[in-house]
Amino acid sequence: MPDSLLMLMLFASPLVGLALLPILPKNSPLSWRLLAMLAMHGSLAAGVVLFACCNGQAAIGEVKLAWIDSLGVNLHLAVDGLNAYFLLLTVVVFPVVLACAWSSRQVQDRLFLALLLLLEVSLLGTFLSQNLMLFFIFWEAVLIPGSLMILVFGGEQSRKAATTFFLYTLGGSVLLLAAIILLGVESQQQTGHWSLELANLAGLKLSWHSQLFIFVSIALACAIKCPLFPFHSWLPLVYFEAPFSGTALMAGVLSKMGVFGLLKLALPLCPDVARAAAPYAVSLAVASILYGAVLALRQQDFKRLVAWSSLSHMGYIVLGIFACQESSLHGSLFQVLSHGLAVAGLFLVLSLLEQRVGEQYPRLNALSTLAPRLAVVTMLFILTSIALPFTSGFTSEFLILFGTFQQGMAAWRAGTSPVLLVCSVVACSGMVLGAGYMLRFGRSLLFGSTESSPIADLNLLEMISFAPLLVLILWVGIYPGSLMEKTKPAISSLTARSGQQPPRLLLSAHVQGASYGH
Repeated sequence: MPDSLLMLMLFASPLVGLALLPILPKNSPLSWRLLAMLAMHGSLAAGVVLFACCNGQAAIGEVKLAWIDSLGVNLHLAVDGLNAYFLLLTVVVFPVVLACAWSSRQVQDRLFLALLLLLEVSLLGTFLSQNLMLFFIFWEAVLIPGSLMILVFGGEQSRKAATTFFLYTLGGSVLLLAAIILLGVESQQQTGHWSLELANLAGLKLSWHSQLFIFVSIALACAIKCPLFPFHSWLPLVYFEAPFSGTALMAGVLSKMGVFGLLKLALPLCPDVARAAAPYAVSLAVASILYGAVLALRQQDFKRLVAWSSLSHMGYIVLGIFACQESSLHGSLFQVLSHGLAVAGLFLVLSLLEQRVGEQYPRLNALSTLAPRLAVVTMLFILTSIALPFTSGFTSEFLILFGTFQQGMAAWRAGTSPVLLVCSVVACSGMVLGAGYMLRFGRSLLFGSTESSPIADLNLLEMISFAPLLVLILWVGIYPGSLMEKTKPAISSLTARSGQQPPRLLLSAHVQGASYGH
């Protein structure tokens, strides 16, 4: 099958499911769920084949249709080395979430299933867009199903949580739109025509001040999405009030939109400012690592603990990105996959416990005795989160810290800022704190007295659902080289453009830019 047909199948499956949902018989939730699951598996099949075909050398599955020629807006989608992991994460997590929520109250509602399908399409569009305006449209489209999912199916403060999520994200999007307009203007001035194709924009010669405005606008929008300290204040309320299925998707997939924006936009379009801003970005990343870990240590509620641990782990991804070294970038991409799988898995485990015992699930213990299969799966996700060797968490965090330390040593030996070296050392303490709160979580949930009432163990559908997550976790942990080949050319190109140079302070970079005539 041609790659372009696979790309069309990737998007057509959930869209067809979305179109057919309203015409299915009323009061038939089983048929609704089966249709949604079939649609997601159509995307899963196409996405896995596209991922397998990706070799990082050239974009595959390319679909390019003219839309608004005068503004340089095209329906341009493709799989490349930077978005391959994001594609795989999205198509894998969505059917797993639906399968684990199969018996929950939310998936008995046709609206919830429609929102799931719409959210999947919006995320796939965000990650696969090769046109900046198309990227922005999908970026904004995610807000609709995400906010409605919280508002309609959330907890007691769902209205406040949905409003917070919507306003925070929309605020960052205003800056992103301003950056897009400026890039269009620069394209008009330098090439004579307005173009928003990412490949064309990457070739523009932007002045220091233009790069600075574009970088800050993109970075702020992405920092809110990640989220990154101190732009994270929406996280605890939204993650806690959203239904477990929504929280699993937000922490596992939606939060990766910000990471993708940094990799796909901020670094390639503004390499000089990105290199100069690296010490400040890694400082915020380390602050996120420690802040999230300390707050997770203080939590007694399982859902809040996993939510704050997510903030900490996202800090590692940003740290690896702004170290801008090949090893650290490979680690960041692996962490995108590893964290997305592990945190989604943990939230889904909590979802299953809530379905079985109700709101009393935080008081549950001795799970290893009551439901041994569920306990084993839970422990595997916990061990991935604490970066145990032979899991994806170890591979990703080791590469991030190794690359950051290597780049920091280069900066120190060159006599420039030691910030990166200090941050790489301090970030290692986050692994210790992470082991502390995750193992405490595991001890509290898995062991203890068996006074709790018996609960149902994992059934066949649930075991099959968790299998893809666990297989990918072990694959990345044991044989990461097979996946690194898919991203190596893109990462080499990115580091060559951004430069594996010792990070400089923003002021000195500005002075150098000014002397260069910018």
